[in-house]
Amino acid sequence: MAPDSAMIAHGWELHSTEGGSDKYYRVLVIDTVTLVNYGPRNTTGQFAAHCFAGVGDAQKAAQEKARILTNQKAAKGYRITRNFTTLTVDRTLAAVLADLGYGRYRTNDIPPEVRDHVVARFKRAADEQGTAVMGASL
Repeated sequence: MAPDSAMIAHGWELHSTEGGSDKYYRVLVIDTVTLVNYGPRNTTGQFAAHCFAGVGDAQKAAQEKARILTNQKAAKGYRITRNFTTLTVDRTLAAVLADLGYGRYRTNDIPPEVRDHVVARFKRAADEQGTAVMGASL
C-alpha cells in the first residue's frame, strides 16, 4: 500500500533493434495520465503525456491509451525489456502531470524534475521487483 503522500502507478518498457536501431519506449500510467518516454538506449529521450483528467472514466482512458500505444510498438517489432512494474509516485508530482490538461501530447510542458523523478522511480521499482529482462536500458 502506498503512503498517503504517494499513489500507485504502473509501467513497462519495450525495446527495438530493428533496422540497426537501438531504442526504448517506456509507458507509465499515473492515475489519469499515460506518460511515454522514448529514445535511443541509455539516453533521457523525449517525453509525451497523454492527459485524460476530467474526461469520463479518466483512469480507464489512460489505461486504454497505454494498451494501444504498447500494441502499436509491438506490431513494429518492439519487445518487452521491463515487464509490468508497480511503483509509487508522489501525489504532488502526479497532480502536476494531470494539471497539464486534456490533450493528445503535452511534451514541452512536463517539468524535467517531474519526468526525471518518475522515470527514476520506475527503474528502481523494476530493479527491486526483478521485472527487467535482457536488453533493458540503463
